[in-house]
Order: sequence, then C-alpha cells, then structure tokens
Amino acid sequence: MIGGGITGRRRTLTWLGHAARIALGAVFLLAGALKIADVAEFARATAGYGLIGARPAAVVAPGLIALEIALAAALLAGYRTRAAAILTGVLLTVFIALEGWGIAQGRTESCGCFGAYVQRTPREVILEDLLFMALAAMVVAFLGAWESRRRRPARATVTIATVATLGLALASPRLPIDPWVTGLAVGRSVDDLGLAARLPSEVQARGLVAILDLADPISMDAAAALNDLAATPGLPRVLALTPSTEAEHAAFLFAVYPAFDVLTADRPLLKRLYRRLPLYFLLRSGRVEAVYPGPRPPAADLLSSGPS
Repeated sequence: MIGGGITGRRRTLTWLGHAARIALGAVFLLAGALKIADVAEFARATAGYGLIGARPAAVVAPGLIALEIALAAALLAGYRTRAAAILTGVLLTVFIALEGWGIAQGRTESCGCFGAYVQRTPREVILEDLLFMALAAMVVAFLGAWESRRRRPARATVTIATVATLGLALASPRLPIDPWVTGLAVGRSVDDLGLAARLPSEVQARGLVAILDLADPISMDAAAALNDLAATPGLPRVLALTPSTEAEHAAFLFAVYPAFDVLTADRPLLKRLYRRLPLYFLLRSGRVEAVYPGPRPPAADLLSSGPS
C-alpha cells in the first residue's frame, strides 16, 4: 500500500513535469515566433537598455531568437530536457535582471519579449518570468534526466528549428508579412487605427499621413519630398506622425523646417501600424484609401488622384 502510494505520487509528479515542459516550450516557441515578425524592433528594444549599442543589438537579436526557439524545440521534443530547462532558467534570470536594471533606470517601455505587438510593463514581465522559472524548476525536479526515446529525430528537430529560425530572423525585414502582423490596411477607419482623436478633421477627410522615424537619415530625404507635396495646391494635406523622442523631434524640426505638422504619438500606438519606416497612407473620409511603403512619398499617385 505504501509502495503503491509512492508510485502514484511519482507518477503525478512526472505528469506535472511533462505539463511544465510542454507549457514552457510552448511559451518560448510563441515568444520567438512573435519576435520574428519584427526583429528590427526587438533589436531596438534590446539596445534601449543602454548596455549595448544599436549595431551589436542588431546582431544579438536574431541569435537570441534562434536560441529561444532551440530551447523550445528541445523541451517540446524531449531532447536533453534537463539541460534545456536549466538553460531556459538561466536565460529567464538574465531577462529578470535586465528588467530590474531598466526599472532602476526609469524605463517604462515594453521589453519586446513577445514581439513588438504585445505590450506589457517591466513589472508584468518580471512576474511572468518568475512564473516561467517555476515551470523550468518543475521540469528539472520532476523529470530529472528524462529524455525522449527518439533521440535522433528529436535532435534533428532542434537543429532544423534553430537553423530555420535564424534564417527567418535575418530575412525578417524583407518578408512580405505586413498585412498579417500590422493593423494598417486599406479600408480601415481612423477609429480602427486608434488615430481619430489625434488627427485633425481635414486630414481625416483627405490627407496624406507619413509615419517617420526622425532619427533615421532617410526621414530627412522624405521630409524634402513631403515639403514639396505640402506646397502643391490641390493635393491632400500632409501630416507626419512619429514615435521618436522629444529630443529627436526638436532636432528634426531644426534641421528640416518642415512645411507640414509633425505630431509625436506613443510608440505602442504607432507600432501596431508598421514594421518598417518611412510609411505613408492616404486617408479619405476617415478611411485608409491607400498604403505606400518606401523611402519617399507617392508623389505621382497623389498628383494623379485629384480631389474627390
């Protein structure tokens, strides 16, 4: 009877360990997959902690995403499960330390742990990571050295997932996935985009809205073309939105002297609309009539469109 009770308890703990293994693997798989949608933004968020520069962050970001997917694949496939859980716990410890550092520095921006389109505060991230660390501890404690009997297929799964993820992460800026991961699309209303309270009524009626990163030199060239459009009679009114800082905004105004209004908007609000900047969209009667990605605004299209 006693032996049966111990066996039953061990079986229960083993099932709990497998549940934790699958849950933790699924979380890391989701986190990595969501970050692939906008690796550049994840790199920007990484550099935002101030510990490494923008260029090193652009190199680190794809590698970190590949590592997360490798750990997820190892946990889900049952390949070197204990080592994968321990490494996951170490990675989570680093994430918690970074968030603590960010809070100490007054950082309130989302970490980008689940991609650019899932926003949480640093404190929420720390609580989540503590929960995930508990799952990793359960895997180590309850599964011990357990490993899938199909070791070779499991190892192949981890290898393929890691290589494929690294390739997708590097190719991310060129992937044509904007319509599936951003909220900006033809037919959407300014209410849908969350911009109704931010855009003047004349822009909503007929206007060209540019989303610009004012720290990017490309925006300087775009501003010259936008100035020409703003000065051309009969064209839609031109307005720019930017997630840039107040200091970047001031430097841009001083350098460019734009002939159009430049409004600062919260990054979480604008980030739902784009993956790459500059980006332009034409509004007519409060709805998006056309979307124009690219470094320069669509002068030819606007000149031929005419007033409604």
